[in-house]
Amino acid sequence: MSGYRVPRETARDQKAMGFVLIKVAVIVLLVVSIVTSSIATLHIEAAPEPTDIEGCWAEEAILALVDEGIISGYPDGTFKPEDPVTRAEFSKMVARAFAVRAAGEPTFSDIKDNWAKAYIAALTEAGIVSGFPDGTFRPTKDISRAEMAAILIRAINLGDKMDSLEQPEPSFIDVDQDHWAFRSIEIANTLGVLPIYFGVVFEPELPATRAETAYMIQSLIDLRIYEGKLAKIDNQQGTLTITTPGGVEQQVTMALDTAIYRNNVQAELDRLLRGDEVYVVSDAFGEPRFIKARGLVTKDDVTTKVSILSKGTLNPDDVEALARSDWNSVKEGLEPKLVQNLVERGLTEEEATTILKQNWAELGELAKKRVAGALSDELGVSQDLVIALLDSDWEQAKAYGQIEVAQYVLMKLLNL
Repeated sequence: MSGYRVPRETARDQKAMGFVLIKVAVIVLLVVSIVTSSIATLHIEAAPEPTDIEGCWAEEAILALVDEGIISGYPDGTFKPEDPVTRAEFSKMVARAFAVRAAGEPTFSDIKDNWAKAYIAALTEAGIVSGFPDGTFRPTKDISRAEMAAILIRAINLGDKMDSLEQPEPSFIDVDQDHWAFRSIEIANTLGVLPIYFGVVFEPELPATRAETAYMIQSLIDLRIYEGKLAKIDNQQGTLTITTPGGVEQQVTMALDTAIYRNNVQAELDRLLRGDEVYVVSDAFGEPRFIKARGLVTKDDVTTKVSILSKGTLNPDDVEALARSDWNSVKEGLEPKLVQNLVERGLTEEEATTILKQNWAELGELAKKRVAGALSDELGVSQDLVIALLDSDWEQAKAYGQIEVAQYVLMKLLNL
């Protein structure tokens, strides 16, 4: 018997396999070579440090953003920190800083051939930037401080979180509550991301400089944002334990100036409840600047909200006193205003005084309506709500949105 011989087909297969392995090895070597070359190239082509920012108040922020490729200098090696920023340049910075990607085409009539059209389209789709009524974006126009603040607050999705809250008192003497960017500017100020040297003058229409822009963008990047359910509250230590959607527990320690809101009403820490949905924004050092909680509506929420609606005429304790028919606790401060209001409605001063001195439960329906109408006008709430409160009819008040159960009207009243 002759020795075993490898079939011709098998030998050919082995030879072919050998060629395949050689090709694979060559490809691997080429890939390694290309990657190594690319890394070397990237290292060589890293953005140089700008030559004109040493000693600049925003130097640290500028260097951080240059290093991350979010902003860049000029061909001559300068950054020109005090130069203004155009809307196109700002769009690029924001899109890169917050990783906003475009999926569609630009919609503005004046950016078709603009170098930043992809960035502008990305921010437009994300609802972060908008154009002008004539359908233009005006990419070469300098961006104002007000525009910068509004766009950056939208970029971190914080504008929607604050829209339903009551208007804060103005922090700047030149930006009142009627200014279109008032809330964004106040949010930015609360979060501590505005340059300190602004002081109490914001100058909203002044063009934002490259240094100011870099400082604000880096400050927002450094913010820490947590969302989840409130698992534990320690009022003595001033700490909250939040369980994030991923199941991770995050502890937050309150600061003296932390702004806390519960169900859209400013609140103290002890008003928060376990199980509340919470949204926390902390600064770069982990100190919370803003906390918004949402949960079961309580009587405290109701009385505080009614107090706000009354423009401060009634405090929460006054509202509770009225609900108990304890008119004597609040009438001293309100009686002169109510007498005047009733007189303006056609009553004599004597009739008005007589009505206000009567026991509410014994007043006739007409007198009740007159008093309720006066209170309604004075406090800015409905007559039905006033009557229900003065009747101590919390069940009826609930129907008008003033009790702990989260009925539809209550939710509407609290803007939840």
